[in-house]
Amino acid sequence: MGPDFGEGGQKVIFYETGSFTGHHPFGKLGSGYLSATTGFKQPLCGNEEGWGPLSPFRYDFTPCFIDVWVASVAAFGLVAGSLAVWWLLKRRKPTEVPKDWHFWTKQVLLALIILDTAVQLGIQIINYPDIWFGDFRVWTTAITIVSLFVIFSIQWLEHSRLRNANGVVLFYWLFLLIAFSVKLRSLISQKLYAENQPYFITYCVGFGLAVAEFFFEWLWPKKNSTYEALVEEEECPVEYATVFSLLTFSWMTPMMKYGYSHFLTEDDLWALSKKDKTKNTGQAFHDAWQHELDHRKNPSLWVALFRAYGGPYVLAAVFKVGNDISAFIQPQLLRYLISFIDSYRDGQEPQPIVKGAAIALAMFAVAIFQTTMIHQYFQLAFVTGMRIKGGLTSSIYRKALKLSNEGRSNKTTGDIVNYMAVDAQRLQDLTQFAQQVWSAPFQIFICMFSLYQLVGWSMFAGIGVMIVMVPINGMIARFMKNLQKQQMKNKDARSRLIAEIINNMKSIKLYAWGAAFMNKLNYIRNDQELKNLRKIGAGQAVANFTWSTTPFLVSCSTFAVFVLTQDKPLTTDIVFPALALFNLLTFPLAVLPMVITSIIEASVAVGRLTSYLIAEEVQPDAVVVKPAVEEIGEETVLIRDGTFSWNRHEENKSVLRDINFTANKGELCCIVGRVGAGKSSLLQAILGDLWKIKGHVEVHGTVAYVSQSAWIMNATVRENIVFGYRYDSNFYEKTVKACALLDDFAQLPDGDETVVGERGISLSGGQKARVALARAVYARADVYLIDDCLSAVDSHVGRHLIDNVLGHRGLLASKTRILATNSIPVLVEADLICLLKDGEIVEKGTYRQLMAMRGLVSELMKTANSTDSGPSSSAASPGGSDSETSTVIEAESSQEKEEMEEAQEGLGVLQSIRPGPGSSSAGTKKPRTGSMATLRRASAASFNGPRGKLSDEENPSSKTKQAKEHSEQGKVKWSVYMEYAKTSNLVAVAIYLVTLVGAQTAQIAGSVWLKNWAERNAAAGGNPEVGKYLGIYFAFGIGSSALTVVQTLILWIFCSIEASRKLHERMATAIFRSPMSFFDVTPAGRILNRFSSDIYRVDEVLARTFNMLFTNLARSGFTLVVISVSTPAFVALIIPLSAMYIWIQRYYLRTSRELKRLDSVSRSPIYAHFQESLGGISTIRAYRQHQRFELENEWRVDANLRAYFPSISANRWLAVRLEFLGAIVILAAAGFSVISVANHSKLSAGLVGLAMSYALQITTSLNWIVRQTVEVETNIVSVERVLEYARLPSEAPEIIHGNRPPVSWPSRGEVEFHNYSARYREGLDLVLKNINLDIKSHEKVGVVGRTGAGKSSLTLALFRIIEPATGHISIDGLNTSTIGLLDLRRRLAIIPQDAALFEGTIRDNLDPGHVHDDTELWSVLEHARLKDHVASMDGGLEARIHEGGSNLSQGQRQLVSLARAMLTPSNILVLDEATAAVDVQTDALLQQTLRGPLFKNRTIITVAHRINTILDSDRVVVLEKGEVIEFDTPQNLLKNKSGMFYGLVKESGLVDE
Repeated sequence: MGPDFGEGGQKVIFYETGSFTGHHPFGKLGSGYLSATTGFKQPLCGNEEGWGPLSPFRYDFTPCFIDVWVASVAAFGLVAGSLAVWWLLKRRKPTEVPKDWHFWTKQVLLALIILDTAVQLGIQIINYPDIWFGDFRVWTTAITIVSLFVIFSIQWLEHSRLRNANGVVLFYWLFLLIAFSVKLRSLISQKLYAENQPYFITYCVGFGLAVAEFFFEWLWPKKNSTYEALVEEEECPVEYATVFSLLTFSWMTPMMKYGYSHFLTEDDLWALSKKDKTKNTGQAFHDAWQHELDHRKNPSLWVALFRAYGGPYVLAAVFKVGNDISAFIQPQLLRYLISFIDSYRDGQEPQPIVKGAAIALAMFAVAIFQTTMIHQYFQLAFVTGMRIKGGLTSSIYRKALKLSNEGRSNKTTGDIVNYMAVDAQRLQDLTQFAQQVWSAPFQIFICMFSLYQLVGWSMFAGIGVMIVMVPINGMIARFMKNLQKQQMKNKDARSRLIAEIINNMKSIKLYAWGAAFMNKLNYIRNDQELKNLRKIGAGQAVANFTWSTTPFLVSCSTFAVFVLTQDKPLTTDIVFPALALFNLLTFPLAVLPMVITSIIEASVAVGRLTSYLIAEEVQPDAVVVKPAVEEIGEETVLIRDGTFSWNRHEENKSVLRDINFTANKGELCCIVGRVGAGKSSLLQAILGDLWKIKGHVEVHGTVAYVSQSAWIMNATVRENIVFGYRYDSNFYEKTVKACALLDDFAQLPDGDETVVGERGISLSGGQKARVALARAVYARADVYLIDDCLSAVDSHVGRHLIDNVLGHRGLLASKTRILATNSIPVLVEADLICLLKDGEIVEKGTYRQLMAMRGLVSELMKTANSTDSGPSSSAASPGGSDSETSTVIEAESSQEKEEMEEAQEGLGVLQSIRPGPGSSSAGTKKPRTGSMATLRRASAASFNGPRGKLSDEENPSSKTKQAKEHSEQGKVKWSVYMEYAKTSNLVAVAIYLVTLVGAQTAQIAGSVWLKNWAERNAAAGGNPEVGKYLGIYFAFGIGSSALTVVQTLILWIFCSIEASRKLHERMATAIFRSPMSFFDVTPAGRILNRFSSDIYRVDEVLARTFNMLFTNLARSGFTLVVISVSTPAFVALIIPLSAMYIWIQRYYLRTSRELKRLDSVSRSPIYAHFQESLGGISTIRAYRQHQRFELENEWRVDANLRAYFPSISANRWLAVRLEFLGAIVILAAAGFSVISVANHSKLSAGLVGLAMSYALQITTSLNWIVRQTVEVETNIVSVERVLEYARLPSEAPEIIHGNRPPVSWPSRGEVEFHNYSARYREGLDLVLKNINLDIKSHEKVGVVGRTGAGKSSLTLALFRIIEPATGHISIDGLNTSTIGLLDLRRRLAIIPQDAALFEGTIRDNLDPGHVHDDTELWSVLEHARLKDHVASMDGGLEARIHEGGSNLSQGQRQLVSLARAMLTPSNILVLDEATAAVDVQTDALLQQTLRGPLFKNRTIITVAHRINTILDSDRVVVLEKGEVIEFDTPQNLLKNKSGMFYGLVKESGLVDE
């Protein structure tokens, strides 16, 4: 026992022994760690200081209690360690990893530590002779030894089983070191180094060894040579990161470093970890949803999502609890700190320094703990969100491939893309908030509890204010929600309109409708969208006001009640912890309304998605698929009593009634009928796309389908033809040749490697049709359904296709071919012809039977053309040589022998399935050559990554590869910010900044005022002058809130909305004015993206981020000032901390910016592919290729997530580091104040309280600043992209004021081409070369030529869609290049190749500018033979037309554009292949109309496919490769037998030889 100093002296000793290291000037005080009594005074403790916990003699723990820390770590080692051992043995397979010296060093160190601990145990036993068996200190050392053995075994096992250090081990060492350091201070305080040197030295050696072992285990990277062999792709380091690395996100550091010095590209990204791959997330969701569908009547998407992705999310909740609790420990510590500082006031007992130090360290530790918790929580939440997005995207895509017609009827493509882009995104965003549903109330509860301890019942005043505020906030949130919903509607309407405008840009330009559509767009944008945005802005301001006043009113009312009801003075150690708690309250209170909105938004999304996921699917049993038949003549397609409808809910509105139809192998069956009779519907019924009301449909074998408007993917021509099958060069050549594509390949810039733009824009109509046909041929299916592919091609090409593909000698002769067509030459070849009329089959039979019957078919043929008597007779009976058919395969020539041998070896293309004689009997009357009996099935190519991996070498010189979307690299230029500020109005921006600083100043002033008040109270020991202090405090708070409102209003209404209005207008104008070539090279999705997501950012996100950024900048600036005022020493830290901060932030900015960009660039391909697939669903289904497209979609989603995952992890990486800096700020502020007080600086507790309550907030501010700078950067990119489009080069001016044509121009309608040449865009070859033509007034001129000869280009040239390279065109002697485009295009009429229809009414489609009255419209409809149809639709002229005119048949759409042409009062009419999709009778009527009195006095230029339509023209232009080679009257041209025209006419069989 030390000397007894009496009461006063004891306090001095406490103060002296309370030094930080435990060293003190006195001798031995109390009993040391190794001293023992003879018996137990207290259980398990044979030391006279007992359990303590604090020793009565020194400021220290008692010897028994000090071991509680060590023992608890040992217990952790035992329990967690055993679990880890079990896990390693059960779950992990060992691999062969050599045990290197690193491994042995680690294990030897550990053995030494065990030995050292054993020595300590020995010393203890010697020192406690009577009681060692029952003493806690001995037991602790013993348990420690056991736990070290457990750790030893883990380290041994993990070497071959794990790639990283085990978490249990790392934590064990960390905790052990902390416990050892506490014990070391205690031993020093007991002067054990003097008492028992051997023990002290042994202890210190053990401590040192433990430190070494910890760093060895943690920082020494493992060799993983054996692992690296297993991995092809760069795998994600998160898979093998250590626990500390996961908690601090250090595994991201390599990418951050790399990203700092290089621009990241897609190849630098890591692969996704297995669990995050879309394949797995999609499967998980699919299974969960299936489970819902099977077990519940109305399935819940929420439950399915939780079932699929709930696991990690629940774990996130655990982290959240940790974070919430630790957040509320800080104010308690602050209270202790303030009372510690206060104890150094004059006349108070100073508390030992180690207590202050411990408080400061505890604040630091709590801050760090909080950081690790919150970011683990965020990471898990984001990863869950990412999985939800991946899984939903994959499911939405799968569903889209299964939707039936009525499932799709009320959902346009845009809507379905929105499900993927918007609704899935909503659910992804929800994951960040959903936990707040329980967490916010939980935080509020803890907060209330802590407040109760501080201020007692007065806190209920605060609660009262809150309860009043919540419904107010709720009302505002609801108001905002409705506005938001309206906003969504407007946004949808606008993006639908934009999508249509972009898709039909060519028509808009041809018809000079730009202004009408611009007005439509501006109406939606300015009168609906922005008006609504203004309301949103005002709502935002009110919301901000209520949110910012709530915490202030709460604190104000609480203090007021406290001061008025209690006699206790309101001192600093109440005020500042209470303020800190109120600050903590703001978050859950502000977040609750956000959570509620986000949940409501998500539930809207869930509703939409649920209705989509349970929408009608294609009738699964509509078609029975059976195996392929082998014999020629067996039936392959059978429909019995079939009645089909587009919509199963309107069974009375059937499209096809009582269909009985069979088709046999080896037959060509043609389906004819007028426009809208149901030809395409019959094919769709065979595909199973229609709803089968009754009847039976069977299809044997695989199907290939060619749709009426060919569906071409955005890929190379070859990929379009091969379509996912294995590339087989031999057969590919045959296919291409048969489909007459060789010439086209020769003309395309890169042959068959030419990349076709979206919807096939770089191909002509005929080429598209033939590519689609080639795709079908290449698929080598059993049944071919071909929807009128002949109408789009020229007649001689049609002849070629009939001979080489469709006819009896074609490639497909042994297949079942069902062709919907109106092309006469094919009917002659047909084995069976079915005539459809109003959805019923009225006649069927062979060509000769039907002609003999004199029924409807023969009538159809007669109207078709009376001159066409040529080929029909000769082709009707295929030359009567039956000998050819005696055996199907007889290897005649040696070449065929080789071909057969190849075939049998499986090398050739056309392996015959059964070369037996059995097939001959079936196949009489079918001449066949070569070994074409059966084409071998095309085998699917193995899926290797995305499309476009088929060709080995990408040839870099290729001209048509789409320009990759330009993504600016590096920092966004300051000029963009300036431009944005200018469009926002600089004066408004300045006012905004002033109010911002004012609001912050007022806030700080309020806190300073509070501090003065509290100090005054403490001095007075009561609460004097309540009114004055409260009033002024109240004024400051309300003033600050009012300024916030002004700030928000100015920002929204005067800056942001102004800017976005101007920007959108500039971009839209630029798009309308940009030349057609821009749309040819830019995918629609990319333009749409600018109009939807970029404009959305400019509209709604940018202003908010700027606001947050500036607010937080101001806030943290003020905080640093306040801390520096209270503890000037802190100033020294500001510079190194800021340097660190800026350094981390720069590191982060570069990488994060590139990751975000990669994320957004890799996002558009998902939507582009999705949109493209939606266009070709029936084709994908017919080929039964869903799987390949689903894989492709998954691949694209994964490519996007590969950028998204590091980009969210980078946010966490940054936040952990910044919050660490924040923790250092807290530590410094607290530490400096402790040191400064200890040196008797008379620092006031109020100032420390003020500084600390601000320091505790700084982490969030610092975090937000970086986060918002990045947000601003990423979102300002949108401004940059919008500006980039706003500065697009425009075509010639609409109107040249000095040079406007006379009002009556072109009265005569003479057209002259002078040396005219043109190309589609810079860098491409000329499509028209030196054309000289003069077309007289009122002349009817036909333009013919093979496909791709430049016929359509001629019409485009006339309208200046393409501008001349040399020469010019003059109309009525006026050079068209000198007048404005609007003047030119308005005065010409055209019926374009593809009739573009817009969603809207019939009136909008005929006359978008609303300049004509009803009578005019009805009269043109009558002339166009549409009057009856329109009158039968509901609403007449106001009848709705769906997106793309999908509720009219293709022929009717063509008639609509005829009607449009008649509305244009022009003397020049251009017809571009206008009659391609129309049946023979309608065609005849059209021709009548065009030759009738209406068009008597017009110059008509016809680009023809069917030569018969132009045989009666006045003159004919023959084009070849862009040059005019013949120009004369048809009669003269026919005399020249070697001429091109004669050849064309002969090929289409219109001349008798």
